[in-house]
Amino acid sequence: MSNELINIIKQGYESKDLDYKGPFAWNEADKKTCCDVVRDILAMANTLGGYIVIGVSEVPTGYQWDGLSTEQADTFDTTRLNRFLQNYADPPINALLKKIPHDGKVFVVIEIPRFTDTPHLCQRDYPDVLKSPALYVRTDNNETALVRSSADFRAVVEQAVRNRSDALLTSFRSILKGGVPTGKSDSEQCEEQWQNAIERFDNLNPLKKKGYTGYREVAFSPAQFQADRFTREQLREAAEHACVNYTGWPFLLYSPRRNDMTYAVQGGIETLLDHSDNDDRVDFWQFLQSGFFYQRTLMWEEFYQRQRNASPALHIDSLVQYTGQAVDALIKLYEKLLSETEVVELKLRVLGTERRSIETFDLRRLYGSYVCRIPIVEVCRAMSLAEWRAAVVDHSADIATAVFHQFNWEHAGGFHPILEKMFSRRY
Repeated sequence: MSNELINIIKQGYESKDLDYKGPFAWNEADKKTCCDVVRDILAMANTLGGYIVIGVSEVPTGYQWDGLSTEQADTFDTTRLNRFLQNYADPPINALLKKIPHDGKVFVVIEIPRFTDTPHLCQRDYPDVLKSPALYVRTDNNETALVRSSADFRAVVEQAVRNRSDALLTSFRSILKGGVPTGKSDSEQCEEQWQNAIERFDNLNPLKKKGYTGYREVAFSPAQFQADRFTREQLREAAEHACVNYTGWPFLLYSPRRNDMTYAVQGGIETLLDHSDNDDRVDFWQFLQSGFFYQRTLMWEEFYQRQRNASPALHIDSLVQYTGQAVDALIKLYEKLLSETEVVELKLRVLGTERRSIETFDLRRLYGSYVCRIPIVEVCRAMSLAEWRAAVVDHSADIATAVFHQFNWEHAGGFHPILEKMFSRRY
């Protein structure tokens, strides 16, 4: 667990389930500072759960790992934190606090569990920090915010329903199979498969020695987890259905005649395409019997910029098209496997983004320089299969916009024509 927490401390970017705070001492007399921590705990508990790391300061170039002094670290205690927290959270939240030594410094890590049946309401005001009664959540911009819209409220309600369903389904499957529950929720088991897929790619990556950092990746995971939900034959049929070529190369390449290209692995099927003999390019995807899907590809910009000895860049149209193809593949993969009402989460990441700038062939589109300051950009969306299908272009444009916001391009937009043009052609 210590190694896992050190990796969290070193992550280097905030997300829905991770927040950094600079060093300070816990002092209930300083209610504003303590309530600011409570606010983030409430939001994380109502979203995915997560971690707050204390001892990491935000600076213009990113983050600075200061650590806490011995005197500051000594003021933090799990019981003391939860006693203060319960004055504001209803139902109560039991956070776990750990002090982690790393690189000669000490950091405090607060682990926040995700709510189970009932979201956590803020039950007490504090001026300019907390409002009561109110629900706080983590937004797609990795910030804490009040639930203000019906869409945000619906997302919290749907999560509550899924949480309860997950627990019931886990118990039922255990009874039917004569086993015992794993103790892990559906989302935790999906997360485990995602981490395994990342590790699998890292082990197989034929370009690892060349030191590329720029990759695009996407993962799909149905809300209901069952390790052996689908047969390999069903996975192959779904992959063949999702193999569509909009840009000259399919997002998910599959050929039923090429068993050497797509092969069986533990619990599913997998493809690794190595083009390094011609140019530096790699495509990898994995589709598991749980319904979990993972794909990663080297950004062509990475190879192209290296050939020109130019600074790392992200091409606008390429990212938008990748996003559109990912949403399209999600729909085609699952439309014969899942019901229209089942929720599927899409997680898109762009890796190697720190100091990478946005680029376009049409220089008239951009006014100024837009550069990312974090090493990985991540965007998550979850909705029913019917909702994904109902607005493919809108959802794709929304996800791409969220990516570009992390490049400090606040007025990003106008991506519908790119997507509509791509979807109008088929090779």
